[in-house]
Order: sequence, then C-alpha cells, then structure tokens
Amino acid sequence: MKLDDLKKAAAKAQQGLQLAESKAAGLQRRAKAVKAKTEKARLQHKRVRKEAKQAKKLALAAEEQAREQRCAWEKAQKRLAKALRKLAKAKGGGAKAAAKASTQPQKPKPAKPAANRLPPASQNAQKLAATSQSPMAIAGAPAPSPASPPV
Repeated sequence: MKLDDLKKAAAKAQQGLQLAESKAAGLQRRAKAVKAKTEKARLQHKRVRKEAKQAKKLALAAEEQAREQRCAWEKAQKRLAKALRKLAKAKGGGAKAAAKASTQPQKPKPAKPAANRLPPASQNAQKLAATSQSPMAIAGAPAPSPASPPV
C-alpha cells in the first residue's frame, strides 16, 4: 500500500511540476513581451527627444535668419531714406521741399531751349562722329540712299 501511495504522490508531484513549468513558460513569454514593449517605448522616447532637439535647432536657426533679414531690411530702408533725402536736397529746397512735393502734385516746368543746345564746336564733333559710323551702327538711323542706282 505504501507503494501505491508513493506512486500516487509521485504522479501528483509530476502534475504539479508540469503545471508550474507551464506557468513559468507563460510568465517568461509575458516578461519577454513586456521587455520588448518597454524597449520599443524607450526607442520611441529617444526618437521623440531627438526630433524635439532638431525642431528646437531649426526654430533657433529660423529666428536667427529672420533677425538677419529684418536687419538687412532696416539697413535698406535707411539707405533708401538717405537717398531720398539726398535727392530732395539735390533738387533744391532740402527735406522740407521733398515733404511738400510728396503732398502736392508737381507742375511740369517748361524746358529752356538754350539749355538743350550744345556749343558750336561740340555740334561739329557730333556731326563728324555720326558720318564716320556705319548706318548699321546708328540705331534708328535711315539707310543712306546710294549715289548711283543699281543696274
């Protein structure tokens, strides 16, 4: 009888061992799945941090570029204002006249005929230069008629 009891106990222990082994295998699978999931989450977190760092770099570069463009634009505005002041001063009347001119429409001034004339010496020089050039070189000049008609 003791032998039967021992066999039954051994069979029961064998079943318990198989049950424990199957539970251990299930726990190992779950642990492996959890480990893979945490590794995936860690890599994703690392990727997100890297992307955030890159986005921060890009934002700083964009701000720097915008600052440089704004500075260049301000310099161009200053140069333009200076050129306009210089132009107004050259026209006579200074900045006040330029301010008046911008608010009031300008009346066209009649051209003086004497101002457009050249001295006689330079008129002769222009005539000589015009005759020495070929007709093709003078833009808009009519082609000269030949001395004798072609036969």
